[in-house]
Amino acid sequence: MVDAAGGYLTPGFIDVHSHTDNHLVCAEKLLAQGITTVLSGNCGISPVDFSRFFAEFEETGFPIHQAEQVGHSSLRAAAGQDNVYAPSSRDQLIIMKELAKKAFAEGAYGLSFGLEYVPGSPPEEVLELAQLAADAQRLISIHTRLTKLNDVDSLREALEIAPRTGARVIISHLVYMFTGDGLKRAIELINTYRQRGADVWADSGVYTAFATGAGTPVFDEKVFFEWGMSFDRLRAGTGKYAGQFLDLEKYREIRRDSPGDSLIYDAGTPDDIFTAYSLDDVMVSTDSGENPPGQGHPQSAATFPRFLRVLVKERGQLSLLEALRRCTLIPARALGLAQKGRLAEGADADLVVLDWERLREAADFPGFGNPDAPPQGVKLVFVGGKLVIKDEQRLSGVYAGKSLHVK
Repeated sequence: MVDAAGGYLTPGFIDVHSHTDNHLVCAEKLLAQGITTVLSGNCGISPVDFSRFFAEFEETGFPIHQAEQVGHSSLRAAAGQDNVYAPSSRDQLIIMKELAKKAFAEGAYGLSFGLEYVPGSPPEEVLELAQLAADAQRLISIHTRLTKLNDVDSLREALEIAPRTGARVIISHLVYMFTGDGLKRAIELINTYRQRGADVWADSGVYTAFATGAGTPVFDEKVFFEWGMSFDRLRAGTGKYAGQFLDLEKYREIRRDSPGDSLIYDAGTPDDIFTAYSLDDVMVSTDSGENPPGQGHPQSAATFPRFLRVLVKERGQLSLLEALRRCTLIPARALGLAQKGRLAEGADADLVVLDWERLREAADFPGFGNPDAPPQGVKLVFVGGKLVIKDEQRLSGVYAGKSLHVK
């Protein structure tokens, strides 16, 4: 028996864009927000051996349900193409396709692309793999290519995959990819494809600052200056300079000596968040990942409570019911999870009780606060019918998550 008096009961939240990838600490941060199901393997980065990946999940137990995609960049690396600025050879592409088929046979939930991270990957390579996923009835998620700021042409390339292959396509983290008038044009283009009948969806976070690896093409020095990026918007997310804004010297040092460290760049304005959620059915996503304790982006611990606080409580842009749909029912539909995202007899017993008055995020960027701080107001959480959070406290030793691999 639990006391839920005065709370708001909702289905468990579903995060459609994460890099959880069996990382236990990351999953615990999501659970504390009321997230009970996550889609991982995004932005082209994933395991390749899915039998082993799923076996590790089952062996250790996991706090939440997890679906895992196979990533294009990881397939390239496994096929021997480690130059992100070069196309794969025909022989390498054949290997990639065989590895993808094997991943699908072993239960991979979809295929993800992180085209900004592999600028050398030609459209033909992308389409051939996308068709393979479509034929296997797997969804496709895409971090778009971007050859310049607000590159709407790269969005068109991603959207075109849906009508050309018949696949369901999810456009990843809108606010991190587009800003200002570019974001408005992106939304118009997504609507155009939807009106033509394309099966396209989109997700977004609730921060304008994104985080990614210092050594990736995203922070290539040529790109940094040609795109007009500035150091007063750039800080280190992890490593020896975590929380500090960077100058040219420190930026070059990190890229040279610690390319795996995370950098955080604030690319937009708060209005971009409100614009993104003006698009019907845009889903909430954390873009969460594993970071050292006390370092990294607060999105991993704060996104969903922040979304509800800002978009509903403070701005009133969305009703509570509509906001909860974007956290539950809409992502369940996008992922084809018929038993999740709803309160109904026979549905999966993934449940959250919110203390609405207390609900708010507590995490902040390193240098300004603790990026790992759990939110307030997530009173109760059930995963698969098992109570895992009670009175905002994690119950130790309860790992009720299931691996959602496709059979």
